Amino acid sequence: MTLRDLLTKISEEKPHSFTDAKLISFVNEIEADVAEQYYIKEVPVYADNHTDLDRRLLAPSPYDRLYVSYVKAMIDYSNEEYDSYANNQAQHVQDFREFADWVVRTGQAESDAIPHRFIHAMY
Repeated sequence: MTLRDLLTKISEEKPHSFTDAKLISFVNEIEADVAEQYYIKEVPVYADNHTDLDRRLLAPSPYDRLYVSYVKAMIDYSNEEYDSYANNQAQHVQDFREFADWVVRTGQAESDAIPHRFIHAMY
């Protein structure tokens, strides 16, 4: 999924009044966590420009849905819609857990280091 695809999907699924720059800041937050799962030391940072909008995000399909659930949760949190935030955050935790499990299962990580962020089995 490209950054442009993600922004389009978010606009279709979650009407909002945020600028693309604000949504991209949310994407940069979650992309740092995705990079950490891969043990990538240099985290990609995206900006609101034509070049970055066409860049591919790190998590492959179908795990790229973790970006959608995260950005939707952040929109809800910023709008103080806490019930909707709780639902989207719970979905994000599940989406991220599936991605992290896939990384471990398929040996996608670049090293054997333990990431700073991990999903506890009881979370």
